[in-house]
Amino acid sequence: MSPKTLSLIVTFTLIAMVSPGPTPAAPDADYFNHITLFSDGRITRFTEMPIRVYISPILKESPYLAELRYAMNEWETAAPETIRFEETAVPEQADIRVSWGHSSLMDIQDTRLGSAELTRLNAAQGFKVEVILMLEGNGTIGELSQEEMRTVCLHEFGHAIGLWGHSPHPADINYPTATAQHPTGRDIATLLKLYATPLDTPQHDIAIELLKAEVARKPRNLREHYLLGAVYFDKGDMAAAIDCFQTCRKLDANFQPAIERLLQAYQETGQAPAAITLLEKRISQKPSPAGYNTLGIFYYGQKENERAMRAFENALEMAPHHKAARRNLHQLLREKAFSALADKNFAAATAAFEKALRIKPLDTTTYHLMGNGYAQVGEFEKAIAYYEKAREMNPIDAVMRRDLAQCYNNYGVALRNRKQWDAAIRAYRNALNVMPTFGLARSNLIDALWQKGRAYREAGELDTAINAYQEVLKLQPNDMQGRSLLGELYLKKGDYTAALAAFRQVYTAMPNAEWVQHNLIAAYHHAARSCIQQERYDVAIQHLTAALRIVPTDLNLRLSLVHAYQGAGDDKRADAELSRVLAQEPHNPQAKAALMNLHIRRGNKLMQQRNYAAALNEFEAILEDDRDIHIDNTIAYLYLMQGEFMKALTGFEKVFQRDRLNMPAFRNLLSLESQLVRRSDKSKADTLVRVRCAVAICLMHRKQLDAAMKKYALALKGKREPLHALLIETGRELAQHDARNREEILQWVETLKP
Repeated sequence: MSPKTLSLIVTFTLIAMVSPGPTPAAPDADYFNHITLFSDGRITRFTEMPIRVYISPILKESPYLAELRYAMNEWETAAPETIRFEETAVPEQADIRVSWGHSSLMDIQDTRLGSAELTRLNAAQGFKVEVILMLEGNGTIGELSQEEMRTVCLHEFGHAIGLWGHSPHPADINYPTATAQHPTGRDIATLLKLYATPLDTPQHDIAIELLKAEVARKPRNLREHYLLGAVYFDKGDMAAAIDCFQTCRKLDANFQPAIERLLQAYQETGQAPAAITLLEKRISQKPSPAGYNTLGIFYYGQKENERAMRAFENALEMAPHHKAARRNLHQLLREKAFSALADKNFAAATAAFEKALRIKPLDTTTYHLMGNGYAQVGEFEKAIAYYEKAREMNPIDAVMRRDLAQCYNNYGVALRNRKQWDAAIRAYRNALNVMPTFGLARSNLIDALWQKGRAYREAGELDTAINAYQEVLKLQPNDMQGRSLLGELYLKKGDYTAALAAFRQVYTAMPNAEWVQHNLIAAYHHAARSCIQQERYDVAIQHLTAALRIVPTDLNLRLSLVHAYQGAGDDKRADAELSRVLAQEPHNPQAKAALMNLHIRRGNKLMQQRNYAAALNEFEAILEDDRDIHIDNTIAYLYLMQGEFMKALTGFEKVFQRDRLNMPAFRNLLSLESQLVRRSDKSKADTLVRVRCAVAICLMHRKQLDAAMKKYALALKGKREPLHALLIETGRELAQHDARNREEILQWVETLKP
């Protein structure tokens, strides 16, 4: 027994086979009075059904699995309203655990071939039963028949469900050397009476009376003295219990169960110091592994752990394979390691754990506990290393796998809090690899991927952010927020095809959400603008048309559609879309600009085709307030090309009012003059005078004063009285700017006055 169990767990095992007393002349109806002899004189039965049974994997693969299940079925059939079993694959959840064993490894046993061990837990937890089916016993080795194994299983399960004693009748299944294949009527009657009896029904005195009778009949029989002491101990009569256990020691000084119970009795009565003194004296006279082990247990009870460890080490020096001493030293080393971990003395903890592992190198439990210890103080990497070692040795241990998964998850949380996204993600994935159903690790993994995506998105590392959100969607395919964010990243990156695919999926799932519509429309618009820049007008039109099906009133989309139609050369549809915009918002500046551009583009095209009249119509369709200097010049030029010289002159003068040095208009004015000179039509003479006056003023502003004076002189040659006012005004302006020729110009002006 480990030192820790002295105060927490009390274990009783059915003792080696004894010869039954003489069979009564008239069989009893039951053997109820005998059923507490092995359970401390206390009614010990299950209070809840079904009784959960764990069958070890080795036993499941043995040829005797059917016999084990046969035994459970027989007891269920015998008492169908009372007993029900249910198999469980988790040993920690079991009420009864069944496994193979060897009699040579056990201090005491029940029958030649089996043992049922009762372990009392605390009051709330009740008790557990360990059924061990042995491969050898009584010095014989051989393969058991099915009938023999059925009897063994029936017998041990009888104990396990509450018949903690032997029947005095050879025909019963709970007879010490039973051969029965089915529970008898007495077995069933005893079982039913047991389950009808309240748990707190006093049985100590009955058990004591029977055991005293056995002791009187066989005073040197170790087993009866031990059982009698156990009943006295449970009853609280420690003096009588101590007396019985001391008798056991007289009969067999090395009988470990009696020593352990005697130590418990000493502890209960406060005699530990005296017991330690006696043990120390005895060991000094006659050292023995058992003595050192017992002394170590007492030291432990007095919280002298270092002295306890030295005692256990002494026991192992004398007997390296002493089971109890190895187990107890192993336990103390683990406790020492945990204490060091609590103080964050990792070097001492590791040293203690390593010593414990030297005692039990293949002890997965120690590796597991080491993992637990380091995990509790936040040393997750060390904890994981030990958990993984335990997992390597016992990959099917569900509890260890759970703890490993939790450790990976907690490690991930620590990394996540340090913003080490990739490391945290790896930790969460490892947790899920160990335990795929670990919901918290899955949630944390998704959170870490979200955080990583946001961090890289804010840093402008779009590809890395995209990868993170893609991983989120693998875990949560229906996460529309994640898919929408993915679409936004694709949009920022300029991958419009991928952005549209993402936003379309969100729109399909949530067609009425305003933000969803907004995102999809934005993606369509960006994609369309990109296509327009690339002159892929047909694709741009498809995107914009799709967007307008969602929001037909969006003017910006329609204006972009106008540009797309214009680029595609479909002026008719461009006009139609512009009309829709202006009908909805007549003063929309973008629409007005688009309409003007449409007129300009068509006017330029018509000019290239020399269709000046149609071109003039396009340019004049532009509102006068919207015309710039280039449009005014173009309109004047178109008048010139159609021979409407006066309108052309008016147009050029309008340009010069805004830009006196405008070269295109000046050249066009010179062209107008040239055309008028070539004409012999005298009706155009006045127009020529006006044109030359305008040319003179232009030359004056260009500082070409001599040329301006000459042009003015030519204008004077065609003077007629209606033009005198224009000529006078032109001359005076020239004289004002030309100081050198001022007198001559003013003389010319004087000749024009009445």
